[in-house]
Amino acid sequence: MTRPIGNMPAHRSRERGVALLLVLWIFVVLGVLAVDFARYIRDDAMAAVNFAEETRAYYLALAGMNRTIYDADRQHERNPTPGAPAPAPAVKDDDEDDDDSISADGQWHDGEFAGGHYTVRMTDQAALISLNKVDDAVLTRVITNLMRGGNATTGMDQRQSNEVATVVDSILDWRPPYRAKNGFFDSPEELLRVRGVTPALYYGHDGMPGLRDVFSVYSRSPNVHLRYAPAAVLQALLGVDADTAADLVAQRDTDDTGFKQQVLAQLADPHLIDLANQADEEPRTVLLEGRADTQVQRNQSSVAAVVDLTAESAEGARVIRWLDRAPWTGAFTPGSAAAQG
Repeated sequence: MTRPIGNMPAHRSRERGVALLLVLWIFVVLGVLAVDFARYIRDDAMAAVNFAEETRAYYLALAGMNRTIYDADRQHERNPTPGAPAPAPAVKDDDEDDDDSISADGQWHDGEFAGGHYTVRMTDQAALISLNKVDDAVLTRVITNLMRGGNATTGMDQRQSNEVATVVDSILDWRPPYRAKNGFFDSPEELLRVRGVTPALYYGHDGMPGLRDVFSVYSRSPNVHLRYAPAAVLQALLGVDADTAADLVAQRDTDDTGFKQQVLAQLADPHLIDLANQADEEPRTVLLEGRADTQVQRNQSSVAAVVDLTAESAEGARVIRWLDRAPWTGAFTPGSAAAQG
């Protein structure tokens, strides 16, 4: 004889409730695992997309740099003698494009290749201050302008004067042969090992350029090539702010003679005037930088190289230094711990 359902024992009812809770917990666990797995798959897919975009951007930047080197090499072939006017070709090649080579003035220039966009910048190393050949007078002026924000040597107290003197003396002491180095600076990054040089002074801060933007170890001359001097060098030499230096660079593009006259008038010191190279020479050793991104800037690739455009041993351009991932280009914020070193 069967019992009515209504007379089912209480323990059977409790067992069915426990089974229902177990089933619910199983579904919850499976749901969490499914969400976590879906998130993992999404992150993995996004990483693959980012890698593909970054790789394409890398080769876009590389193409822009190679195009710039090609244009500079072609320009040198047409005008091999520095300062001499370029001879007109006897027969113009129908396949030859118009001259679209960029200037080695340290400013970014846009370009297109294979449906992508890139920017390149070429900086004449002779337009920077030679780190291995600069004398103490010029070095003191530049370090003072970069550390104090202007050429205010008369308004500095003893502590500030000592800070400037420490950096200047340490840089000058680095170059003669001695146990700590035994040679010239091999790269601008070695300045970070010099006593008194903080990361803020090297990378720049508060609208002031850093030592890396002003000095070069690849310049073959103790002079500064005014024709291609970037705004950072003008800011450091003249003790002006960034806007004034940018205005001077813009004036150089339209009135080169007026630009040189204004710069020489602001230099004032005959010793600094002798530092300025006013010749219209083509750049020889340049820092070439390329940047490109396909869709979003977070996937931007940056490539840099120091290139000798007139190397006879290579029959053209010769790469002196290659940076597959270009260095950080930011500046330190005031008051940060890193800025204080």
